[in-house]
Amino acid sequence: MTFAVLCLFVFIIAFVIAAMMGGIDVGVPAFGGGEVAVIPVHGEITLGGCASGLFFSEACADVETVKEQLKAADDDSQVSAIVLDIYSGGGNVVASREMMRAVRKTKKPVVAWIGEIGASGAYYVASAADRIVADEDSITGSIGVLMPVTQYYELMDWLGVNVTVIKAGESKDIASPYRPMTGEEKNELESLVNKVYDSFINDVASNRNLSRDYVRNVSKGKIYLGSEAVELGLVDELGGIDTAIEVAGKLGGIQGEPGVKRPERKASLADLLN
Repeated sequence: MTFAVLCLFVFIIAFVIAAMMGGIDVGVPAFGGGEVAVIPVHGEITLGGCASGLFFSEACADVETVKEQLKAADDDSQVSAIVLDIYSGGGNVVASREMMRAVRKTKKPVVAWIGEIGASGAYYVASAADRIVADEDSITGSIGVLMPVTQYYELMDWLGVNVTVIKAGESKDIASPYRPMTGEEKNELESLVNKVYDSFINDVASNRNLSRDYVRNVSKGKIYLGSEAVELGLVDELGGIDTAIEVAGKLGGIQGEPGVKRPERKASLADLLN
């Protein structure tokens, strides 16, 4: 071994030891490579998949798809952080909670970006992220629970249509459209809705490190612009998708401008015909 090669070898060993001891910043991201995975949460949040036909595919945020994309990003050595690109007014309670739990379980840093709208169940999902970024005019909040009950018994009376319901179990036809709802039945349904509402508030309070009383006070189903949500502590900062990617990159330990990785979009028949 020549003297020059020996010196090079000693230098490399010293460099590695210094880097391991924190003396030299070698620019290695804390969680993986130099990329941020951007995962869309667009449309209604659902457990049942998205409605589709021969020439169209309805935009929705299917829980299983988003969970698979989160896991893929978590397992990808080139990805250091994740951005949820949210454009959704929410969805069913169970679907929204399932997606929220998936975000909460993700090992790598997650930043939620609220675009035009990220309200109700979509805000539920965003609350589990490490940071939330929203445009100043984004619509968010709407922390509440809704149970619409449609009744058309008066119309049926006017049409001369009679429906006789045979049931076993006093509450079996609760919220029936064929008759007025009793006071006891309304109280029973309100009790169910309030229990779900309490769970919603508790999870948001835990995710955002806020008190339950505070979240209950600022929620009440109200919607807020992004600028208002920042003041209330429901959003961390204002900005566009680029800001969210930059924040995610910093949380993931990426130095400089991060690369962006997006899931491949499946082409529909309409795309192929265009």
